[in-house]
Amino acid sequence: MVTIIAALHEKWWVKMKAGEKLLEIRKTRPKEPGPFRVLVYITGTGCIYGQFTCPIVLDVKNYEDIVEKSRVPLDKLHEYGAGKPLAGWVVHDVVEYVTPHPLPLYGLTRPPQSWRYYRGNEVPDLMTINNLAGVCGYFYNAEFEPEAPCVLNNGYNCRHPGQQEEYEGVGCCYQWSCPLQNVCPADEEDCEKYGVDFEESEFVLVYGGEEDGTDKN
Repeated sequence: MVTIIAALHEKWWVKMKAGEKLLEIRKTRPKEPGPFRVLVYITGTGCIYGQFTCPIVLDVKNYEDIVEKSRVPLDKLHEYGAGKPLAGWVVHDVVEYVTPHPLPLYGLTRPPQSWRYYRGNEVPDLMTINNLAGVCGYFYNAEFEPEAPCVLNNGYNCRHPGQQEEYEGVGCCYQWSCPLQNVCPADEEDCEKYGVDFEESEFVLVYGGEEDGTDKN
C-alpha cells in the first residue's frame, strides 16, 4: 500500500481520533487512486502520532457538501480553495501510536509542508509489555482460573500456543518471550530513539510491513 506522510494541526487530529472528522481537505492528492496509508505528523512536534487509511479521494467542487464531514467552516473552505476544486481524503481506520514516532526514525530531517510520499522501512511502535497485553488478545490472569496452581507469574499469563515460557503448564507473559511474530524486545538504544527512558524487560517494538519522497502542496 502507498504510504503518505501528511502534516496536520493537532486540533484536526483530535477530531479524527474522536470520529468527528471524516474528510481531510487538501488542494492536491496522490497520483494513485487509493487506498493508501496516511502517517499523521502533528505540526510543530517533530513526531508522527498515528495513521489512518484513505480508501478514496473525492473531487470537491461544492464546498457546502463537505462542511459537516471535514469540520471546516464554510468561510475557511472558500478562503483555502479560492473557488477551485479541492480533494477530500476520506478518513478510515484511525490509529493512534502508543509512543509518538520522531521524524528521524523515518529518515527525515525536516517535516513535510503539506504531504509527501514515504518509501522507507516500516517504523514499529514502542510500547510497554502492559500496553501490548491490553491489545494482543492472548493475555490473561491465570490466578482467576478454577484450580489455579498457586502464584502464576503474578497474573501475567499468556494463552498463545507458541508461548514457550510456562509454569506448571500455564504460559507466562514476559517482554522477552512474546511469541507474536511482529513483536520483539526493545533495548536501551531503541528507547533512546523514541525519547523514552529505558526500563529493563519493560518495552517492546510492535510492527504492523516498506514503503524517495518529496513535499507536495
